Amino acid sequence: MQILLLILPKPLKCGSLLTAILVVLTLFGCSDPTPSAPFCRSVPTALPENVSSEGAACLIRVNNSVLLIRHRLTGKLDFPAGGREGNETLQCTAHRETWEETGFNVEVGPLLSLTASDMPVFNCTADSSIAKLPAQFDAPDWSGLEVKLLEKVDPFLLSEDELRFADDLIPLRDAYVKAGKLTVAAHPL
Repeated sequence: MQILLLILPKPLKCGSLLTAILVVLTLFGCSDPTPSAPFCRSVPTALPENVSSEGAACLIRVNNSVLLIRHRLTGKLDFPAGGREGNETLQCTAHRETWEETGFNVEVGPLLSLTASDMPVFNCTADSSIAKLPAQFDAPDWSGLEVKLLEKVDPFLLSEDELRFADDLIPLRDAYVKAGKLTVAAHPL
């Protein structure tokens, strides 16, 4: 309240003060700081008929690790993932959620696996500069309410207790292996 009083002229009536408070809250407290997601970059992928999820995830393989987010509230690791908005495709859901949680404009490739809750996990490719980042680094400021850190981890050194959803460990490892096979197939020796 003292900050507000420093900004506003002294002789305000009750109605004027309420209006001023609403203006300040609208300008400073109610705006979404997340920049708009870049255009969805995805490779057309046919999904199995049994996929009826309203959410999607990205698996970003970085050399011998995967990029996961560490949730602020639980302190546990998870895929960059989230729920569908409007009529976007599941690939575009994975793209947007990855952008919002990591700041990376990935290219979304084929379906790799389904989580224990039947959420599709897509092969997502990030810029090669991601490999130069440390094993743990800060998430973008705009994701601060949800994401504490971004971490590159070896999925075979993780335990179920470290994941937000313990049942996702096997689908995570399966997706990692399948993504590696896609990389080798795309770049044969």
